[in-house]
Amino acid sequence: MMDVWIAFTKSRPLSGCSIDVDGCEFYFAEVYVPMVSAGESPPNFEAILSKVKSELLENRLELADISALIRYEEDQWEIHSNSENDVNTFATLARLSESIVFSGFRSEEIEELTSYRYSISDLDYD
Repeated sequence: MMDVWIAFTKSRPLSGCSIDVDGCEFYFAEVYVPMVSAGESPPNFEAILSKVKSELLENRLELADISALIRYEEDQWEIHSNSENDVNTFATLARLSESIVFSGFRSEEIEELTSYRYSISDLDYD
């Protein structure tokens, strides 16, 4: 079974970075990381972090921060936007391709206008 983890990243562009179009110090993106499910074992966060760092470096970005790291559960996401950054589409693509998928990168100014609401519903604690 393949799980998808979403890392909410803040990255610094390095020399030669093709997305550094407006000279911002940081860029933000969600990184969809497919990982083979560990079953009942806790996820290997170091492996997820390593994959995120490596993929960002390939795009000439240096990881500055991960503000959240959550396991994707389709029924827990409600999309209330017409943005091209569709969580469900990106997560499905990452799962099917077994490759890391990036949302669109956002500059600091755009990040301030972006917000996500994540809610967990109908948890059965029995």
